[in-house]
Amino acid sequence: MTDDLVARLLDPDPEVHEDAVDDAAERAMNDDQGAVDALRDVVLHVERYPIGTFERTLNRLYAFANPSLEPAMMRALESGVSATWYLTAACARAGFRGAVPYALALLGSPVTSERSVGCEVLGDLDAHEAVPHLVARLGDPEHVVREAAAGALAGLGGADAVDALRRELVEHRFPLLGNVANALGSIDPDQSVWLLDQACAPDVDTRYWAVRALGRTGSERAHERLLHVAADPAEETVAIANGSTVASAARKSLKTWQRVRRVRTGTPSASADPL
Repeated sequence: MTDDLVARLLDPDPEVHEDAVDDAAERAMNDDQGAVDALRDVVLHVERYPIGTFERTLNRLYAFANPSLEPAMMRALESGVSATWYLTAACARAGFRGAVPYALALLGSPVTSERSVGCEVLGDLDAHEAVPHLVARLGDPEHVVREAAAGALAGLGGADAVDALRRELVEHRFPLLGNVANALGSIDPDQSVWLLDQACAPDVDTRYWAVRALGRTGSERAHERLLHVAADPAEETVAIANGSTVASAARKSLKTWQRVRRVRTGTPSASADPL
């Protein structure tokens, strides 16, 4: 560690120590071991530094995190040196699974943003043991939390996650199910066959959201079905509560399908092509 950098990190002036953290992170990314050691020291000895130095350092964990820091982060969580949601999110960025119990606790927070962070962290930490808790959050009164829960379940995958997301799409407890559609379109195992069946369901809402989900799958069979629905005059006359028709869902889904295929094949988008 360099004395000058440490002195700046210790400085109580936010402008000084925030610049010092940014400078150290940039140097750490360029393999400056002194900068790496300085940033790790902030995490290991949080009591020595201004809280602003510590919190900004957590935002730069990508530059210097390693497993040796996990015990210190767990102590920070236990002592409440900063907001639990903030520390938990930082642990997720570093891959520290010791934060899973704290993320689970966040799911019961009365604060919407904290419940959302809890869902995201559990997904990021590959916490399969949290699937039942995430399934419960699919019924959260706030859309942003339901969206985070569905995203986490999509990343975790597995039969229980699939069953819960299928149930949400068919029962449609909430009017807007883009979160569920996105999750079912990207979850493992692939749901293309089931979604194709639901895209023919008599219930308009089920059909609409299944069509939206098909674009995420990127499958050839989905593409054929979406082309058919988009061109079907009958599907222009049926709509969900917000007025969107099933045919319009198919057109949006075709655009999603094209983006997914471009990503899979490494083909640049038209907007990225030189003029």
